[in-house]
Amino acid sequence: MSTNDSHSQRLARVRLLAIVKSQLEIDRAASATSSGFASELDAAVFEPSEFGTAVGGVLNGVAWVLLTGRHERGLGPALMWALRNKATALKLFTEQNAGDLARGAKNFNFTIEVFAVDSSTAVSVATPSLVKTIEVSVADEMFAAFIKSSGAEVVREHGVMSGEVVGLEVCRVVPGESGDSHIEIGVGVHDRETFQLVHGQTATIESLRRVVTEVAARRVVGAQVHPLNQLARERILRHVVCQSPGLVGAQSLSAAQPPSKRRNLKEIVPCVASGISQTGQKIVVIFSVGIDPDVVAFGADAREQINSNAELIFACPTRDIVPAVTRLAEMLNKSARFVGVDVLGAQAQPQV
Repeated sequence: MSTNDSHSQRLARVRLLAIVKSQLEIDRAASATSSGFASELDAAVFEPSEFGTAVGGVLNGVAWVLLTGRHERGLGPALMWALRNKATALKLFTEQNAGDLARGAKNFNFTIEVFAVDSSTAVSVATPSLVKTIEVSVADEMFAAFIKSSGAEVVREHGVMSGEVVGLEVCRVVPGESGDSHIEIGVGVHDRETFQLVHGQTATIESLRRVVTEVAARRVVGAQVHPLNQLARERILRHVVCQSPGLVGAQSLSAAQPPSKRRNLKEIVPCVASGISQTGQKIVVIFSVGIDPDVVAFGADAREQINSNAELIFACPTRDIVPAVTRLAEMLNKSARFVGVDVLGAQAQPQV
């Protein structure tokens, strides 16, 4: 173990080792074999290593992976790591989002077991979670006309209504302390708070239109690099393709709800659209910018929630279509394909 390892990395490795020993003892007891679990583990030279926000090791062809962060998006990276290490099955352990990961695991033609782990390292088999549909309230829907009249696009995701300009959120309907909702203007929560301090609590259509105009000028394809066009790059791509659906072989496309909520505007996470292909088939399109190990798991989950019979298409810059990611798509129970869409230009490459 390297002297440069952080305390948290060492702790995660020790914790995974404890989980493996415990599970092997349970399996040994269940099978009533006479061999000791300790010698079996030693013989296999199980040595956990860190990758991304996880630690993992391979034992007798099975990859054992413990997530240490970004739990909700840990399935793809864990599966990719398992394949890279020539494993034929995956045991995935997580403290968070175990049910969601178990639901996503069902979409792959690969043996995947997901386990919930608590702070004491107790392990239980995760049950696939059910997706709860949360609609925007009738009261909040009253703000749709206001958002549209400003020139922003109305977006509804997981019960929240917002206004976007070329894929960037510029306003949001927020519940007040008294229970009444109101519109807040700004790019992200901190910008909305600052806007209120400067301009007051009441959003005006003139104020929102000024923000819409400024953001729209910065988020056109070919614009000079600016903070406003570095956020939500995947949503710029979706906006462009929804306007020109033929880029992915579609006749019509519109924004659709992702399988899970974004935590904030700075989080790089794929986005979704649904529509009709040029041959009349229902399609679900996933947009991403940058190599994303979890994009396939994300997309498969999105298809199941929107239309399980739809064709699944991944749209991203051609440079981001790499063998390690396409291999995961080939392992889905239902087929999917990648389409290279090079419309964003080189002026705003994502930071790696």
